[in-house]
Amino acid sequence: MKFAQSKTNAREILIDLKDFSGGYNSLIDEARMPSKFAVQSKNLMMGQDAIWETRWGTSYYGTDFGANPDGACEYVKSDGSTELITIAGGKAWKSTNGGPKTEITGATFTAGKQCYFMQIAGYLYIANGIDNLARYNGTVLSTYTQIAAPANLAASRVASGLSSGVYTYYAEVTALNAIGETTGSTEASITVNKSRDNWVAETDKIDWYWDPVPTATRYQLYLSDESGYEMLLASVEAGVTHFVDDGTNDLNPYVEPPEQNTTGAPKFVSMCISNNRIWATNDTNSKHTVYFSGTGQFIGNFSDFYGGGWINLEKGGREMPVAVKHYQSGSGEGRATVLCKTPDGSGAVWQLQIATATVGDTSFSVPSATKVVGSVGTESVLGVVATENDIAFPNRRGWFSLGPEKNYYGILRTRERSSNIRPDWRSLWGGKISTIASYFYDAKIFISVPSSSNGNDKTFVFDTERGVWMVDWSFGAKQFLEYTDTTGKSHLLYIPLSGNKLIEISQNYLNDLGTAFNQSYISPLLPVANDKSYVMKLREAVVTLGRPRGSVKFQIMGIGKDNNFSSIATKTITNFGSNTGVGTDAPGKFYASSTNSSAKKVDGVWTIYLIASPSSYQQAFTRAAIKKNKQIYAIQFKVYSTTADTSFSILNIQAKGLLLRKKIPSSWTS
Repeated sequence: MKFAQSKTNAREILIDLKDFSGGYNSLIDEARMPSKFAVQSKNLMMGQDAIWETRWGTSYYGTDFGANPDGACEYVKSDGSTELITIAGGKAWKSTNGGPKTEITGATFTAGKQCYFMQIAGYLYIANGIDNLARYNGTVLSTYTQIAAPANLAASRVASGLSSGVYTYYAEVTALNAIGETTGSTEASITVNKSRDNWVAETDKIDWYWDPVPTATRYQLYLSDESGYEMLLASVEAGVTHFVDDGTNDLNPYVEPPEQNTTGAPKFVSMCISNNRIWATNDTNSKHTVYFSGTGQFIGNFSDFYGGGWINLEKGGREMPVAVKHYQSGSGEGRATVLCKTPDGSGAVWQLQIATATVGDTSFSVPSATKVVGSVGTESVLGVVATENDIAFPNRRGWFSLGPEKNYYGILRTRERSSNIRPDWRSLWGGKISTIASYFYDAKIFISVPSSSNGNDKTFVFDTERGVWMVDWSFGAKQFLEYTDTTGKSHLLYIPLSGNKLIEISQNYLNDLGTAFNQSYISPLLPVANDKSYVMKLREAVVTLGRPRGSVKFQIMGIGKDNNFSSIATKTITNFGSNTGVGTDAPGKFYASSTNSSAKKVDGVWTIYLIASPSSYQQAFTRAAIKKNKQIYAIQFKVYSTTADTSFSILNIQAKGLLLRKKIPSSWTS
């Protein structure tokens, strides 16, 4: 605030708002909030040098899928071209450049179940936790076919040195295919008169045998002297359904019979690539398990024979793995990083690595897990995003990030990033936190959140460059994704909670699906002086708008000398000179494009293409003033719009008047 002496011995005061760098804040009461924050930033975003401007609009993208999509993803083909893969109505569809859809055959999916995607080695993996894992190779889908565990395992003594006795040995056998391994067969046992450690290979032998399993590629036999604690004894080629144990093979304590049949691949939902392996978790049939595949030619194979395996994180404990991402250790080494949930919503973070152990002539992958001390986790699979430096994610207590601890080498920490919007976050619908969907794009994290039991119905945006929040954007998403068309243009898309089409978010659109969205900035309630006995005799207020179009309203509010809060004056601003931009033409009939102005008739509908960017205006800024005589103790500003085809940025707001000393109102002392 600036003061100047007047002839009447009153001081002239100028309230000048030009620093909006604090973003939105709901943690501090508006009467104590510094002027750089916003009390409300509805459907606004930070732009340029931290000024408020109209957020990006939305428009339908692509074809009608006949049902609400259950997931979508970009697939990069072997020739470098791209396809948009969408799962809807239990079927998989492909399209390019927002054009017609073509069904991909070979697999179907449970309609209404969210799908998750990951591409590696030319395959797009599609999982939903219910159906068998599917792979798309650019032509057709294929699914992993599960095989059954071997049946009728039995044993007999086949050499003269062994007879019935007090030593009992227990065994299970599993079958392998190209993907994984079955669970163990029904346990079988046999008694002998000698401990296995004392057998003589030439005379002491047991033959274990079982029924063949069609399409099995190998069998693995597990042995122990205690029921239920079998360890790997031998691996047998396909076509051979027995193994003669003469005591010379060492038991491998690192490999036990699997708890889940992975020959159809585990039914997980969260997948990532870390250190050239597929890591996966969130299997409803094995809640504590994290799976990993082999490497190289064995990517996608989860059996230990192919370099894969699994690990349970605190089996039987409170922490359940939810999502796995590739990140780094505190010292910068790549790690599979697992975010877990707990009933109270706090959760935890674990990091996994693989070591190699050798037993006899065979090497095995041995996983180990380390918990990040003091960490919190998440319950939302689609809420976890990798930014430029950190992993960011939601839980019931706020929005958190995982990253190195400043000034401490080798230490990772999770820290809350949502303190400024904590009241908004704590008001979210707790039962739907698991549905939060996030995406990192243009240095911003888009976070679609549930404000009611209906699910994700609004979007928060965290600007990672400025460290500020923009709240609220009035649309909700089940999933965000990015698709780069064959011209190299990137499209930020989302799947709505209802509706049969994907929706694009772009600065080229001023409205949401052709309908206006309300936008509003409200400043803090600013006292006119530190001395509460002073009152401001308001004379005028001026707002400077950058490249506006449409219809914008400027409002002054404040606490008058009667100690009541009220609206003082409102001005509608429409005289901006020449305007151009994307309007409210029906979606599907009007598109922004980089091509020359032209028109094309497609399926009986004329489509108009424009060459101009929708942000070209004659006036770089427009000023509008309100003149009003009003005595106030505190002032507040609002810039807003409720009409279509409106956009603006707020460059500056000023209020000018005289600062007068007044007697304390009697209402303050009564």
